[in-house]
Amino acid sequence: MQAPSSQTPPVPVLIVGGGLVGLSTALFLAHQGVRALVVEKHAGTSLHPRARGFHARTVELLRSTCAREELERAGAVPEGTVVGELVAVTLAGPVHSWKTRTVSEQRTDLSPCPFVFLGQDRLEPILLKAARSQGVEVLFGHEVTGFTQDAEGVRATVLDRGTGAVSTVQAAHLIGADGVRSSVREALGIAQRGRGSFGHNVSTLFDADLSSVQREVPLAFAVLTHPEAGGIIAATDVRDRWIHSTRLDVARETAADFTEARWTQRLRTVTGIPDLKPTLHGTFVWEGAERVAERFSAGRVFLVGDAAHQMPPTGGFGANTGIHDAANLAWKLAAVLNGHAGPALLETYDAERRPVAAATANQAALLAMKMMKRELPAGEEIVEDDAVTLGYRYGDGPPLPKTFVPTGEPGTRAPHVWLEGRRSILDLFGNGFVLLTGNKAWSDAGRSLAERRPLRVHEVHGWQQAYGVGDDGACLVRPDGMVSARWNGPVQNLEQALEATLPEGA
Repeated sequence: MQAPSSQTPPVPVLIVGGGLVGLSTALFLAHQGVRALVVEKHAGTSLHPRARGFHARTVELLRSTCAREELERAGAVPEGTVVGELVAVTLAGPVHSWKTRTVSEQRTDLSPCPFVFLGQDRLEPILLKAARSQGVEVLFGHEVTGFTQDAEGVRATVLDRGTGAVSTVQAAHLIGADGVRSSVREALGIAQRGRGSFGHNVSTLFDADLSSVQREVPLAFAVLTHPEAGGIIAATDVRDRWIHSTRLDVARETAADFTEARWTQRLRTVTGIPDLKPTLHGTFVWEGAERVAERFSAGRVFLVGDAAHQMPPTGGFGANTGIHDAANLAWKLAAVLNGHAGPALLETYDAERRPVAAATANQAALLAMKMMKRELPAGEEIVEDDAVTLGYRYGDGPPLPKTFVPTGEPGTRAPHVWLEGRRSILDLFGNGFVLLTGNKAWSDAGRSLAERRPLRVHEVHGWQQAYGVGDDGACLVRPDGMVSARWNGPVQNLEQALEATLPEGA
């Protein structure tokens, strides 16, 4: 029997799901001056690493928040780190192939940020701590069981799974960050498109000393072909902690069939260490699939992360794409809620993010087909990773280029340039619109406009060539680090030209 319902104070944004993307969304909102309420049905943050690699663009976006220092300190890979990739019957052999690669070749000409190797189970607590430090309320062990919306806002029913108490939350907007089986998406009746399932897998996280079967460099990833225990073993960012995954026939087996004894025997077989004594940390079933929601928003409700797009893990794009969703949506919601833009701005979230997410999911699917040795569909091709993670664009043209060349064109990521003092120009972005210029007339126009519109002006030099403008030009950059507009030189009525490119006021 449930406890009587109660009414909680209204909130600007209610986020359903307190995982990686939900917490990122709350953090981005907080840094734009909007405090969200996060409701998560599980008792705490993730116990499984799941997503384990975060690309430079994702780290750039989080760099503008208070999570920056701890994120990079915890997950940055030391320069020159070399790891191995193995294909073999078992870790002990026979070996089909063995190759090494350097994982920390940071392109400091492209980004000031490194690739971060950090499990989701370690990143989520960092995001949680940062969000709470900004006043975000996160309710674990609570579940949104239903919601309605009208012209005034959203009304949601929240169940305390521990006590059975029911409360009602009123919010201006609701965000579904509740994963691949999103109840928010289902309640909205939004269908999905894509190639569908590539198959189910079952994984376990385990601690074990595998030094007896290690080679000259640390193992990062192994594809193992043993007929009775095939699958993969992947390293995590915790010493002697590994993930073992194998295919699962969901018509014949469930997670419950993978007992501790069964896992232990499998791990002894697949590692080639007959007396291995692993410490197991649970069983996790997951599906590799390509599915993208037909809409990322409906009225006052929005979808982010896996709720909006599911993709195979090949390429490591899924969680990164979700965090990019969060950055795009957060500044727009903040602009509307703070009275700096009208509701029409929120319509651009779906228009911008859905094509990029669909193209990214397609790339992940093509990589999965390649790994499974399937023939790629006619006319489809795999593009370079930087084109996916750094080169995506909003507006006209294909959402992903074949190769990544930073141009500073409107709709693309603002290029990284080192300024004096070894500071990246990207550090100027992240909270409000920014006008870049080296010209006093532009600076004066920007500062005049800033008296009535949220705009910061930076008169700096040395960036113009990378952004495709002349020395007397200017560039307007959005809070999510995307180029909004650029001018090659002075124009008539600079202040009017600037204001025309900002979101229309509320």
